[in-house]
Amino acid sequence: MRLAKEFDLDLVLIHCTEGYLSAEKLAAEKARAVVGPLICTRTKPELSNERDENPAILKKAGVEVAICTDHPEVPIQYLPLSAGIAVRAGMNHDDAIRAITSVPAKIMGLSDRIGSIAPGKDADLAIFKGDPLSVYETPAWVIAGGKIVKKP
Repeated sequence: MRLAKEFDLDLVLIHCTEGYLSAEKLAAEKARAVVGPLICTRTKPELSNERDENPAILKKAGVEVAICTDHPEVPIQYLPLSAGIAVRAGMNHDDAIRAITSVPAKIMGLSDRIGSIAPGKDADLAIFKGDPLSVYETPAWVIAGGKIVKKP
């Protein structure tokens, strides 16, 4: 973080596996973190302190949090499940939805096009009848490029 300040870099912490250990400091620095994968084993040394509560702790401290699967390590179709795990571990449900939609778009500098629903944005949507973070749900409707590609 010191180097990012010194060289005026746009810092984003990727994985941020042990971010919860310094959550207050990261928040004070206005850190942004892409956390994940949450679905993993703790077999590598750098994952020994990984906790499912990490996204919730970081968000509650004031860190901007996105959730990733690290595709193809964990396939992208498990992104909603990863957000669901974060909710089970204490993250607010709406914050978890934002962590896989609008926050990553903002971090990537693409929030003018993707990440939320608004006039003029790309029309790529998945519409669910139930909770999109549930393992039991699949999209009822899928709209890609403004065209319906799946409907009930």
